[in-house]
Amino acid sequence: MSTANKDLAERGRTVWNPSNQHNAAHEGRRYTFPVKALARTAIVVGVAAALSGCRASPKPPAAWTPKPLVHWKHLGKDLANPPRNEFTIVASQPTKGLFPATIGVTRVALEIPTDSLPDAAAEPKPRLSKDPRNEFLYWNMALDDQMAVSEVFPIDQFALGGGDADPELVLAALRALHARLGLVYAVNEMSEHETEVIGALYATETSQPIAYVHAHAASVVPSKDDPENENDLWMTDSRALVRMKFEQLVYACVRQLIQHDEPGPVEAPTGWSPVLPAQPVQWPPRNQRVQR
Repeated sequence: MSTANKDLAERGRTVWNPSNQHNAAHEGRRYTFPVKALARTAIVVGVAAALSGCRASPKPPAAWTPKPLVHWKHLGKDLANPPRNEFTIVASQPTKGLFPATIGVTRVALEIPTDSLPDAAAEPKPRLSKDPRNEFLYWNMALDDQMAVSEVFPIDQFALGGGDADPELVLAALRALHARLGLVYAVNEMSEHETEVIGALYATETSQPIAYVHAHAASVVPSKDDPENENDLWMTDSRALVRMKFEQLVYACVRQLIQHDEPGPVEAPTGWSPVLPAQPVQWPPRNQRVQR
């Protein structure tokens, strides 16, 4: 053994090669495996792999899963000839004294109850949105320039007392919160790139529908010539497109109702009438006058 290898062996850092390992075994000496050298080698290999562009493959996008569709019957009435990309006013005659009005807005969806058994085939039940802040801000901005609409506020699932979103129960909640009009609508994802919105506008005092609104949209393939809107989902995704279309139809429907609304009867307050016959006030009263 050379002097250099002998010094390294005494320090426990013998350079590894098959001949050294074989000689050390025959000589009955302990052979030390070069752990630190291999660790440095692994670090160098890892850095080289990172610099060479080795990256983890991206996760594939989640597959689209269909959701239960909300039908017109869940909004109050099953229509034989529903509107298609338009609004239809079904009131037989112009409204009287309907405006100015407050509008309550709520969104219906079919959900499986959380208390149902996992193995049982539970039927989806109509439920309202549990977090309706989006509806509150969205519809207030949409109808902000209509002075005949004094306020727009949402109705959530908690307003129903935990029950199903039946149309009668929803209208009762709207009346309890003093909404003169109620917009009940639902969003249906027909496919991965196709969405529709159906809605019914009610007069809460009579619980009768005034108008029905339907909007449909499909996703648009972005144009490479328009780099600004190429990655803008508000301009290409069907859910955003149908939302804007439904807003425009509801706006036009409410505006037409305001234009054709007739003024209601003015009820003048009844005047004050005295209980006793009017007579001049005498003070102090005759029976309490001081005798002098």
